[in-house]
Amino acid sequence: MTLLGMEQIETSLRIVTTVAPVALYFLLLGLLNTRRHPQMLSGRQDSALLTLALSPLAIAPVIHWFGGGLPTALACGAALAGGVWMLSPRGRTWVIYNLPASNVRRTAGQILRAMGAATHPTYAGLRLEESDGRLDISHFPLLRNVTLRLSGGNEALWREFETRLHDHLQRVESEPAPMAVTLLLLATAMFIAPLALMVHHAPEIVRLLNDLLP
Repeated sequence: MTLLGMEQIETSLRIVTTVAPVALYFLLLGLLNTRRHPQMLSGRQDSALLTLALSPLAIAPVIHWFGGGLPTALACGAALAGGVWMLSPRGRTWVIYNLPASNVRRTAGQILRAMGAATHPTYAGLRLEESDGRLDISHFPLLRNVTLRLSGGNEALWREFETRLHDHLQRVESEPAPMAVTLLLLATAMFIAPLALMVHHAPEIVRLLNDLLP
């Protein structure tokens, strides 16, 4: 009975550690898309959120294979941090949540022109004439997020652009995205399901703890 209880607890914990981070990621996406103002994240911040959400899918098998313990946990944490640092977008990338791509394109053009940078539209976004820079704009309509990548230009240019864009978004009013409620409901369901599983095995867990305690 003790071995059976241990297997049930181990299975439940694996499900919780795998599902909970993904549920937290969906919860954050839902909250980002219900804010009163659009939310801007750097490319590295956005990539880190996704990596942390999916990391248990890769880390859990490693810990199970090599066994638990502090050295294994520290090695996995270091590998995760290194992966986020190396693979995430560098510097001139931003992700804006809860604002249509057409609004972002128009706003970016207005900001660059106010900075004195001559631009003309392209299929991918905007091109800066004088500095031979380029602002690529892509979007994911389902989650209503827009990615901006600025290449070329100089350091001062993109720093000023980032500051002005952030300040502008703080003054923009936005409605909750239609997908936001779905994401919040999905996250809630993913939080509840593992808890329900633990409650279902509560008698076995209590019996196991009674057997282990002196």
